[in-house]
Amino acid sequence: MSEADSHSSPPRVGQSDPRYDTTGEPSGRDAEFTAFYRAWTKPLVGFLVLQGASVVLAADLAQDAMAAIYRRWSEVEHPRAWVFKTASRALIRAVTTVRETPTAEPSEPSPLLRRPVTDIEKWEQQHEIVELVRRLPPRQRQVMAWTLYGHTPKEIAEQLGLSSEAVRSNLHHARTTLSTHLAREEDGR
Repeated sequence: MSEADSHSSPPRVGQSDPRYDTTGEPSGRDAEFTAFYRAWTKPLVGFLVLQGASVVLAADLAQDAMAAIYRRWSEVEHPRAWVFKTASRALIRAVTTVRETPTAEPSEPSPLLRRPVTDIEKWEQQHEIVELVRRLPPRQRQVMAWTLYGHTPKEIAEQLGLSSEAVRSNLHHARTTLSTHLAREEDGR
């Protein structure tokens, strides 16, 4: 059975599905992807929120990026970097493209967004830093988001196609701005 067949048609009666083990859990390539998906979907959504996306848009973009990497799973050497870069680029395209705004809630809520309050929304509400990061200029916000998710300036430069000096400069300006805002808030309390 070819790889395409294993994803498009169910196994015949009496034939086991190679994607699952005897307990019904994913195995092989699907098990690796499932573990990756479970570990990195919520952090990816948070990463996109830090870059200025709404929670709903971030969840949609994260889902799209995860679907894209699943199709290329065997080709991608560094899945975390690949999915973060893909989602980040999709966010840039989404915010620079004019789209119609829906007027009603979707008929089926996304499983990534449980109601009444999602984990991500709680996180967003509890951390003032998200609002401060959102006030930064776009490039500083982007570099800060990558930094907050554990990437080094060198890695960020490679992923965004910038020089390391430009990344460090944006990071320095972002940190200076954030510390100034935090100091003002502390003085006001």
